[in-house]
Amino acid sequence: MKIFYLGRKPSTFPPALDWRRWGGEPMFEVDAFALFNQEGDLTEEDIEKAQLARMHGRPWLYFGELPFPPFSESARSWQTFEPEKRMEEYLHALSALPRTNYQPIDCNFYDNFEAAIVQRRPVKIKYRGGGESPLRIETRLLDTKTDKTEEYVQFRNGDWLRLDRVISVDGLAAGESCRF
Repeated sequence: MKIFYLGRKPSTFPPALDWRRWGGEPMFEVDAFALFNQEGDLTEEDIEKAQLARMHGRPWLYFGELPFPPFSESARSWQTFEPEKRMEEYLHALSALPRTNYQPIDCNFYDNFEAAIVQRRPVKIKYRGGGESPLRIETRLLDTKTDKTEEYVQFRNGDWLRLDRVISVDGLAAGESCRF
């Protein structure tokens, strides 16, 4: 299980623990994440990344004084990080939860992404990002990828988008048509 963390690594963090700081790796690289907010010092960027990971259904752990929604569930929140005493409890909490909330898309719609890649034609995509407002991009698509049941498409700039985040392509709603 690839576990990433956000926030400042606490002094109790064991050197041998293979949790890496999440620097923006594609979401398919993240199996779970931990938020370290020991002194209330999470950055706005860390909070946005955490919300994006939650939108993708990734299991998480929270360490800090004042959990904030949607990270305030007591079953996955601790005031301090005590790996020498509780590591098994932490890992059990993560593994007991599903890794994703992905909703598969229609196969024909997926085929249309592949056709746009082969034809090297630009598409206009409207999609759900980490915030409330939908995002838009006009780009060429480079590749598609399936990773642990989740399907992704890669934009020309190298970013990956999980396909169930798509709202519309070239003005056609994702759920209404298999053509774009």
